[in-house]
Amino acid sequence: MAVRVVTDSTCDLAPETVARLGITVIPLTVLFGDEALQDGIDIDATTFYDRLVAAPDLPKTSQPSVEAFLAVYRAIAAEGHEIVSIHISSRLSGTLNSASVARENGDRDARVELIDSYTVSIGLGVAVMAAAERAQKGGSLEEVAAAARSGMERAHVVVALDTLEYLRRGGRIGRAGAFLGSALRIKPIVHLDGGEVAPLERVRTHARAIRRIEEIATEDRTIEALHVVWTGDDAAAATLLERVRPLLPHTQLEVAHIGPTVGTYVGPNATGICTVRRER
Repeated sequence: MAVRVVTDSTCDLAPETVARLGITVIPLTVLFGDEALQDGIDIDATTFYDRLVAAPDLPKTSQPSVEAFLAVYRAIAAEGHEIVSIHISSRLSGTLNSASVARENGDRDARVELIDSYTVSIGLGVAVMAAAERAQKGGSLEEVAAAARSGMERAHVVVALDTLEYLRRGGRIGRAGAFLGSALRIKPIVHLDGGEVAPLERVRTHARAIRRIEEIATEDRTIEALHVVWTGDDAAAATLLERVRPLLPHTQLEVAHIGPTVGTYVGPNATGICTVRRER
């Protein structure tokens, strides 16, 4: 018996990482009008942002169905494995609720540990990778779940947005709504706090926003990992990575493209980071 890690497509992990760590990813759905596209299966990030900019109306998103979770849980349990299922913050999506209903209606002998990550995108990805790495080393259900919780507690996501409009129109603005009504020519910097989007700072220009993200990235030079994330054009992310590289010589540096589901609310031309503190 082994432990298998399940997550959803808002983790924004690269396909090669998912394959290497044996992670099962259940996709959310992005809807352009009546066209329903599974995140990461029917549409990739590059295609999505091209369509997002051109679309007359903001796309919508839909959480995975209970049936999708049931199918995955039953298939894994039939192989004799236990499951740690880690998902997008319950304050941002109903995905965890679908997973919970599936667990309650599944095989009563199957062991499924559900974890609310209280984060999203690569913040969720950090927790998922930590769990999967522990599972590959033969960790028990409790050990794999503990690794996931450690990862999520050590990860902090900060993003400089081009606009708040996508968060506002998508209904995910959370406490970042405090920025609404400010001068139009600002670039909001938000972060994930307590499972929802919260305001961090506001600056006047895109260049200043990127510089501030760089400062935040290098405030603690003992961090274990730094993930640079972006939507649309990766030029700002690439520049940011090269600027912080000499300042973080002992830090694992990674780049991740924010996928279609999360990108629906973040919008184009955003650049951010996820810092991961070392375990104490």
